[in-house]
Amino acid sequence: MIPRLRLCFSFWAYPVLAAALLYAGLAGAPELGGLTGVALLASGVVSWTVIEYLLHRFVFHPETGRGARERLAERLHGVHHRVPKDPNEILAGPEVSLPPSAVVFGLLLVGTGSLPVAAVVMTGIWGGFLCYEGVHYAVHTSHAQGLLRRHRRWHFHHHFVDAGVHYGVTSPLWDWVFATRRKRPRGPKPQLFTRSDRPS
Repeated sequence: MIPRLRLCFSFWAYPVLAAALLYAGLAGAPELGGLTGVALLASGVVSWTVIEYLLHRFVFHPETGRGARERLAERLHGVHHRVPKDPNEILAGPEVSLPPSAVVFGLLLVGTGSLPVAAVVMTGIWGGFLCYEGVHYAVHTSHAQGLLRRHRRWHFHHHFVDAGVHYGVTSPLWDWVFATRRKRPRGPKPQLFTRSDRPS
């Protein structure tokens, strides 16, 4: 795959997949228009925040050890922690994002027994995932302002101070629910970058 297309894979592939899935799934399902469709889409976005949290906490940061899970985590996520400004490690390539997408869609299809419902919920999940990709990229490569600045502070605490907290990138909701957010530190804020590491 052309390097630039691979780097931005999520931003072109998932909108195309979502459009195709919605076209196939919603043909002959007018009952999913209006508020029902919006509710299903929103449930997909919220579901993404749960998936993001669980993947980051339990797949990308498993308990210490030397088994297959740890080797998988190192391949999928460990390099990103070592070189956090490398765009190839910030954004998820197809080999990282397509398999979980297929599994989640399969579970939705079996769980709901409805292609139209699964299609709309999956589109919401992909929408949440694209938000994640955008936030994660911006947090690592720009001087974030406003709300993004808070996301950056939380995420950099996870990267450079304590990898056992702040698993949510798109939303801190599940870190609050499962008590994996950092306690407010006493004293000065930690220095997260050396001068040479600071993004330009």
